Amino acid sequence: MQHAPQIIDDPVILEIFWERCISIVDEAADTLVRAAFSTVVRESNDYGCAVCDSDGVGIGYTTKGTPRMSIILPRTIRAILEKIPLATLQAGDVLFTNDPWYGSGHLPDFYITMPIFRQGKLVGFAGASSHVADIGGTVTTGARQVYEEGICFPPVKLFHAGTPDDVIFSIIEKNVRVSDQVLGDLNALIASCRTSANEIVKLMDETGIDDLRPISQSLNARTERVFRRAIEEIPDGTYSSRIRTDGFDGEVYLQCAMTVRGSDIAIDCAGTSPQTSPGGINVVYNYTYSAFVYVLKCVLDPHTPYNEGITRPITVTVPPGSILNAQFPAPVFARNQTAHYIPAMAMDALSKAIPQRVMAACGAPTNRTMFGGPVGRDGRPFSYMMISSGGMGACAGKDGYSCTPYPSNSGSPPVEVIESVVPLTIRRKALRADSGGAGEFRGGLGIELVVENSSGQPMQVASRMDRVENPPLGLAGGGEGGLAGIWMDDKPFPPKGRGELAPAHSMLIHSPGGGGYGPPRQRDADKLAEDLREGFVSTGSAEKNYGWKPQ
Repeated sequence: MQHAPQIIDDPVILEIFWERCISIVDEAADTLVRAAFSTVVRESNDYGCAVCDSDGVGIGYTTKGTPRMSIILPRTIRAILEKIPLATLQAGDVLFTNDPWYGSGHLPDFYITMPIFRQGKLVGFAGASSHVADIGGTVTTGARQVYEEGICFPPVKLFHAGTPDDVIFSIIEKNVRVSDQVLGDLNALIASCRTSANEIVKLMDETGIDDLRPISQSLNARTERVFRRAIEEIPDGTYSSRIRTDGFDGEVYLQCAMTVRGSDIAIDCAGTSPQTSPGGINVVYNYTYSAFVYVLKCVLDPHTPYNEGITRPITVTVPPGSILNAQFPAPVFARNQTAHYIPAMAMDALSKAIPQRVMAACGAPTNRTMFGGPVGRDGRPFSYMMISSGGMGACAGKDGYSCTPYPSNSGSPPVEVIESVVPLTIRRKALRADSGGAGEFRGGLGIELVVENSSGQPMQVASRMDRVENPPLGLAGGGEGGLAGIWMDDKPFPPKGRGELAPAHSMLIHSPGGGGYGPPRQRDADKLAEDLREGFVSTGSAEKNYGWKPQ
């Protein structure tokens, strides 16, 4: 390897350096997963990791976990540093917050950052974030203010020069239902940051680099140039979309206008419904911003590794007080029930300009069903979030993937893992026939789950579900995906409500299917025959939607 000026001037060596940074952050992600206590990290991949330079600018993001959490991390780190000045930092410090307006929008997401020191000099920051199993408060979507949703920590020093703040750890322990899991995951986040910090110092020692900022500036500038070239392929103009969500106690409308001018995209969400209370479906700006950035990255430049350079051509304007830019103290616990519609809205807008490059609406948001009780498999209280993913939308030339969580990338653990850690028995887990939107290219299928309470005691249940009233729409003549639904003992259960599940009784959960792409009657006959053979499409649906006739 070579020193900083030579690295910047040599694109091959620069690429090698960047790949080393990404591999370091991926190693940190592996550390987090291996050390985590909860299935939401170990199995559901609900986490992010990043490395930043000493200005808090992102250099390398993990290729694993939930991409939008990694996109937010540098913004969170810089916001934390506005409250905890650089001059106060020393080796061994660990900074922490779960404030929704600093991070990704709700209290269960923990954000950790660790300053990286080399030879006594601050050279960068390691960051890691994850959803945790519990944060106290209510576990429903019905809160009127964020205060009801759990305990909130503003930016604080969790470690002072290597010494933990026992008061903060004690407060967390006393305010969450499953403290062993939450504290275990918190320590796993710290271990993840230590991995990044140690490896970055080793990399700097190997190369003789004493300042990451010149390399960071070069890498971000190169990424920005690549992304701007991708944006330039979109014809100039303004492309709009307005979509409807189930809302909480009434429909919600999301609206955006994307204006493309050369290599810049300006997104304006004027016309979006106001924030709501009660109902924790409000979204903070950070999460809205990252959702737009992520979907544009997926559509325009899916293969280039990313850093903060991809954010520079994009501006996102959202009226304060709207449901996509909720103001404190709005309830935000279930913000994904609104935010996961953003990719569908963005792709609908882009379909007016580049229809061959976008996909139909996905069966998102993912269903989140919380199960909790006083006695789990280990005799201790338990709290578990069941994630059931919908199908992805189809696109030009390709069927949608079934039961694939886009845009969240956080899936459900295997049945065997669920049953080993919580007193639930999965009686059925199967693809839902006909739930994928009909089309020349079929939408991905949703899932059917039957979950039984095997604890021997009543169990608390809280549902966070959308797409019960508004199905994922198809594109270019494709059909809509199947609706979501939830039932307790064959009786409808409130999609955003709570109740008690008696011993040996069960919940039936349907996740939505993805929208189809293109006219259904143009579907390839061999593909339709395979759908019928696999049970993805019923004969009735094949006759009605595809014009199929029995032989």
